[in-house]
Amino acid sequence: MLPVELCNLIIDHLHDSKPSLLACSLVCRAWVSECRLHLFCKVILNSGTAEPFFQLLESPHATIASARTRELYVGHNTARSKFELRVAQLTRIRETIDAKLLEHMGILSRCPADVFGHAKKLSVTWAGWWTPTDPERLSIGQRFKNVRELDLCKVYLQTDEDFQALLASFPALEILSSADTAPPANLHTISLKDSDTTYLCIIRSLIPCPLLRVFQFHDGTFGSFTPTLAKELNRLLVSAGGRLEDFEFKVKHNDSADLDAQIELIDFARIPNLKRISFWIGNTGRYLIPLLRCLAESGSSTPMLETMDIHYLPQYDIDWDELDDILQRPYFYALREIKTSIKMYFDLEDVVGQERLERPERYLKPNDGSRPHIEMGLEVARFVECLPKYQARGIVRVAEAYHFWDLRD
Repeated sequence: MLPVELCNLIIDHLHDSKPSLLACSLVCRAWVSECRLHLFCKVILNSGTAEPFFQLLESPHATIASARTRELYVGHNTARSKFELRVAQLTRIRETIDAKLLEHMGILSRCPADVFGHAKKLSVTWAGWWTPTDPERLSIGQRFKNVRELDLCKVYLQTDEDFQALLASFPALEILSSADTAPPANLHTISLKDSDTTYLCIIRSLIPCPLLRVFQFHDGTFGSFTPTLAKELNRLLVSAGGRLEDFEFKVKHNDSADLDAQIELIDFARIPNLKRISFWIGNTGRYLIPLLRCLAESGSSTPMLETMDIHYLPQYDIDWDELDDILQRPYFYALREIKTSIKMYFDLEDVVGQERLERPERYLKPNDGSRPHIEMGLEVARFVECLPKYQARGIVRVAEAYHFWDLRD
């Protein structure tokens, strides 16, 4: 018998020759597993190949489980079904389209875990993600728990819960690619929060989103908000056009990153009906005035903005006169409130006599008359004096953000 190393070299050399690999797999049982690694590194299942494949798996002599298949494609037969689906689209035969959506999801739910448990990439074409039941979705996640790359084409969703369920079905997912994949038709709110991973693929998969009304973006890492991500974010927001009313943008500050160029890529002129804007760009005021200037110069003919929430604005080191002047521009004429907050810490000395909360184990605010309570009042008074024109209108709202800090911890 040839040494294992030599056998592997022979099989690797024949990687692109399936007839030769099939012949080698018949030489002896020891060669079967290695040949299968090449023969079934990628499996393509469609309406023409799925049933024979599943019948093959039922054989007690089936060896494909040893192939450790790394890639699975589920979709239409490019030689036959592609034309059929195109005809269905052009003639609007909804029944034909729905049949294909159901068929391909059915194939996916029948794939056994022992065969595809090692798959790293899954490609799905022409499928309806709302069609599986909750148990079927759970089983899909168990079958493809190691999938890191998901490639979707013409995958249709009906609700935002469908999209969340899709992502949740693949716990190891790192790469999401999407082409001609329709987001939920009624999707009106998107909230992307607190993650150290890039949102680029997710945002791209949601374009266009014509009914988008609320968008919240909380980026855990300031440096990951790249120009490319800003461009795709702009495409998403612009796709909603006049429907977008609520925009919330929060990123953590990083001294090594520069956000000016990214801010300029957001075309607020094509998002004319914003009624609420919320900003928190770390602990710096460096980007606030340029951002507000972009809004003021966006050219909106009718002032629509009613609420502006700038987190921890009083702690920013900015030119307050310039800020007050910018807020007099026509874009901000309809403002009804400018909201912000002031952060103040307190400790055990400031809560004498109070009963500690069990859940969470802390205190909500210091005693009246305590040092932090007095300082909070002074800070609020100092801040409202920084915006005299808006304070005169009575629309400045300052929230007291107390934080308990136990020095014994």
